[in-house]
Amino acid sequence: MQSLKVDIFFFMMQTSGTSNLADLSSFQDLSHNSTLRSHTEAPNPSEPITNAYHEPRTFTDASPDLYPYLQHRNSLTPYAQRTTDLTVISTGLASGVKTYIIMPPTIYGIGTGLFNRLTIQVPTIMRSALRTGQVLQLGANDGDVECVQCEDLADLYILMARRVVRGESEDMPSGERGIYFASTSRYTWGDFADGIAKALFEVGGIKTKEIKKVGLEEAAKEWTGGHQLLCELNFGS
Repeated sequence: MQSLKVDIFFFMMQTSGTSNLADLSSFQDLSHNSTLRSHTEAPNPSEPITNAYHEPRTFTDASPDLYPYLQHRNSLTPYAQRTTDLTVISTGLASGVKTYIIMPPTIYGIGTGLFNRLTIQVPTIMRSALRTGQVLQLGANDGDVECVQCEDLADLYILMARRVVRGESEDMPSGERGIYFASTSRYTWGDFADGIAKALFEVGGIKTKEIKKVGLEEAAKEWTGGHQLLCELNFGS
């Protein structure tokens, strides 16, 4: 009787709850041939509103010092999502598990799945505008920000997972170098606010297209339950 060799692949594709450290225990003791641990995170390099940190460099996922940089930033300002990233990588290295972290910027569009089909920034600002009657923008910040459409991002997950299960991931960096940026286009926060205001005005959701610029405290109360660091990194970085 001919023996069969079977490769076992464990998948843990975390696409929400990106600050959840508890689920890492499920692969801490694994040492299988090829395990994919994919985690979604957003790159948040600067804190331009409070000026607590300003990063002059523009990173790419080919930057060789990206992992040490994340460690350095987290030593200055611990941030739950960044802590999870670092724990994913260090646990994978210690366990012999290949890890891949996908870092999309602002995600937009309506998903096609059965459960949550919305992202964060656009729906949050739209709901806020419907409550207050006007679109808010965080401070005078009009920085250039990257974005990706949700179905394009989903395709990236599929492509990466397919390569792993087919044994075609030898040239895919993992661990400390396995951090992937998923950007396809750019926008400014001013254009972002203007687009939402015009769309809501046209359907009668609000009565003015004028943008109201607010401080971090007010914006955090409206958008992130008062969490100012979370607000700054997700709506002003």
